[in-house]
Amino acid sequence: MASVTSGVGQIASRGARAIDFCVTFLITLWAGSLWTVCGIVAPQLFATLPERKLAGQMAARLFHIETWLGVVVAVALIAILAARKTFATGKTILWLILLTAAAPLASELILGPMMNAAREANDMARFGMLHGVSAVLFLTACLSAVALVWKLNRRGE
Repeated sequence: MASVTSGVGQIASRGARAIDFCVTFLITLWAGSLWTVCGIVAPQLFATLPERKLAGQMAARLFHIETWLGVVVAVALIAILAARKTFATGKTILWLILLTAAAPLASELILGPMMNAAREANDMARFGMLHGVSAVLFLTACLSAVALVWKLNRRGE
C-alpha cells in the first residue's frame, strides 16, 4: 500500500514540476518577446528601412501582436496560478501580471486610436506626445515583466 501512495505522490510531484516549468516558460517567453520587440526590433525597423512610414506601420503591427500575446499569456498565468492558490500568500505576482498585460493593452485600445487620429489630422505634435506615452507604457510592461521573472524565480527561497 505504501508503494502505491508514494507512486501517486511522485506523479503529483512531477505534475507540479511540469506546471512550474510551464509558468516559468510562459513568463520568460513573454518577457523576452517584450524586450525583443521594444528594445531591438522596433528601433532597428526605423534604423534600416528607407521609409519611416513603413517602419512605423511594421512596428505598430508588432506591438499589436505583442499586446494580444501578452493578454493570452496573462490569462493563462492567472488561471494556472489561481488554481494552484499562488495568490493566497500575496498579490504581488498577480499585480505584476496585470501591469505587464494592461500597459500595452492601454496603449493599443486607448492611445492607438488617438495616435491614428492625430496622424490623420497631421497633428504631429499630438502624435509625438501620445507616442511618448505609449513608449512609457511599453517600457513599464518590460520592467514589470523582468520583476515578474525575478519574483517567480525567488518563490522557492
